[in-house]
Amino acid sequence: MPVIAIHELRTAAEIERAIAIRLAVFVAEQGVSMAQEIDGLDDQARHLLASVDGEPAGTLRVRLLEDGRVAKIERVAVVAQLRQHRIGHGLMAAALDLARAEGVREVRLHAQTTALGFYARLGFVSVGDVFVEDGIDHIAMVRPMAPTDGA
Repeated sequence: MPVIAIHELRTAAEIERAIAIRLAVFVAEQGVSMAQEIDGLDDQARHLLASVDGEPAGTLRVRLLEDGRVAKIERVAVVAQLRQHRIGHGLMAAALDLARAEGVREVRLHAQTTALGFYARLGFVSVGDVFVEDGIDHIAMVRPMAPTDGA
């Protein structure tokens, strides 16, 4: 059984490890443009990295918006060969814990439509219509938070 660890990244060098996963998943695998993926917002976010047996396996970032009342989870990516090990679930649970600790009232994300079920199982609901972002169908999703809310 692999050992999965999730921690928040603090340094630019650590964040580069997360960006490398994002480039592999979004740019190389899914065809997202480099300009779309490297959007200039990484320095405004908190980054989480999942490692399996010490090797980087997945990442996401969380941006606090609206004076900290809203958290937006973005760039959720898990390397292809490890997608069936619940790494995404662990990352999302950690992101929701981070949001809760910050006193966030609502968490938002833009889900690829192929991942709607994954986010729905975590308590997110779709809002609005499907939209296309860099050639991929997405839908906005939200999840209200309460201070004692569990993931």
